[in-house]
Amino acid sequence: MKKIIYFLLIMFVVIPSSVKATTLGDLYNDLSALEKSYNASKTKANLSQVELNNIKASIASTEAEIVQTQRNIEKAEKEIKESEEKIKEKKEETNQMLLYLQLSDGQQDSLLQYIFEADSYTDFIYRYSVVTQMSDYNQELLDQLNKLINELNQKKINLAQEQKNLANKKASLQSKYAIVQAQYKEAHDSGLSVSQQIAAKKKVIKYYEGIGCTKSQNIATCGRRASSGGSSGGGSSRPSAAGWVYPLSSFTQYSNYGKDCTPNCRWHYAVDLSVPEGTNVFSVREGTVWAVNTSTCGGRIVQILHSTGSGDYVSLYMHLLSSNVSVGQHVNTGQIIGKSGGGPRERAAWGDTCSEGAHLHFAMSEGASLIGYSSEKGSTFNPVRFFPAMWGYGAKL
Repeated sequence: MKKIIYFLLIMFVVIPSSVKATTLGDLYNDLSALEKSYNASKTKANLSQVELNNIKASIASTEAEIVQTQRNIEKAEKEIKESEEKIKEKKEETNQMLLYLQLSDGQQDSLLQYIFEADSYTDFIYRYSVVTQMSDYNQELLDQLNKLINELNQKKINLAQEQKNLANKKASLQSKYAIVQAQYKEAHDSGLSVSQQIAAKKKVIKYYEGIGCTKSQNIATCGRRASSGGSSGGGSSRPSAAGWVYPLSSFTQYSNYGKDCTPNCRWHYAVDLSVPEGTNVFSVREGTVWAVNTSTCGGRIVQILHSTGSGDYVSLYMHLLSSNVSVGQHVNTGQIIGKSGGGPRERAAWGDTCSEGAHLHFAMSEGASLIGYSSEKGSTFNPVRFFPAMWGYGAKL
């Protein structure tokens, strides 16, 4: 039963489902779509200079508010300290007054006794006046003490609110900076940006026009030159599915296609094949070189269009130490197109900041479209479709 299922799967891969003709006119349409996409994203992403100046002014104003708020906090903290000292003094003064008034166990009787022991009316009035003043002063002390305590508590509330506002302003400031950086900083990803794809597509169109193709002709057959563009000597590649060969004679796979969590999760629509720097890299099928680019996040990158009976496919080879093909060149199945990189030699050669170890970054897509960033799926598919040994992390050939 398993053999039957396996046979059916092989038949599904090998038997052509349809023939997709790609013309020079299609390439022009693709270029137009890329340019529209690029302009739309640029319009959406970029702020006008006036808007940018407004954001910068807002950031400067927020920073000034933060400085002033910090000064207010320092002032409030100083006032709180002073209030605490005053409260301490008032408490001491109140305690002394209460101690003085408490002449005996019965405070009220003591005061009355003090008043009625007057030996004359004048003395009575004097003593009554003293007791009244003492009582009023005592009440005033208590009132002042309560007022200071209430003011202190309110200052503490205000201080907590100012500190909260300060934290919110800082968060807002950081958010604004992040927005500005996101709007004006070009995305740093492995592969080709849209602008690079546009430039590469223009080179491809120029090549086909140069060999006499018209907009209505199939680029797989128009103006085909007799020269193969070189031989496949210098190494050998292993065969895979019908018509396809592996890009390397041996490798160890250390990433998964799609959601890759080895070790940290990311979206990676390609496979990384560990191999020593300087290893021969082969074209996986006969085709036409569509792009040869250099990126600070990908190093040397080659893309090849393969027009087959089942449709058009593009293969991508990234982090190359070197390449020996050019745009428009026809290559044979298994032909050496360059040397693998990914290590210190390749990083030194191309300034590649997105590779930490020797390997080949390999991707495939369906249709006659260049492959962009490796974090964007586009029309890419898992290469295991044509290369069974690329089944996932840890696979070997």
